[in-house]
Amino acid sequence: MRLTHRIKRRISEDYTPEDRSAVEELLLDLASGLEKDEGFSQAELERIIAATLIGGGGDVDRLLNWVQFARRDFRDVLVGSGLEHSDWPERLDSEFGTDS
Repeated sequence: MRLTHRIKRRISEDYTPEDRSAVEELLLDLASGLEKDEGFSQAELERIIAATLIGGGGDVDRLLNWVQFARRDFRDVLVGSGLEHSDWPERLDSEFGTDS
C-alpha cells in the first residue's frame, strides 16, 4: 500500500513538518495491517486512511486514538468521519480533492 497524492497532500496541510513523516508511517502501518488481515482493495484502504485523518483533525494524539479505533473496528472511523455510506467516493473527493 502506498499513500495517494491526496492523502499526502492532506497530511501536509494538517500536520507540522516535524510530524508528517511519523503520521505517514503510522497510516502506512495501519493500512498494511488492514490489507493483511482484511484483504481490502487500495480504494477501501484509502477510504479508511482518509476517515482516520478526518478524525485526527491535525492533532497527532487524536490521530493515534483514531488509528487504534480503526485497528479495533474500521467501521467506527467510517461512521465517525462521515464516510460510511455509499456516497463515500464523492464525499472523499469533496474533502480531499482528486489525485489528478
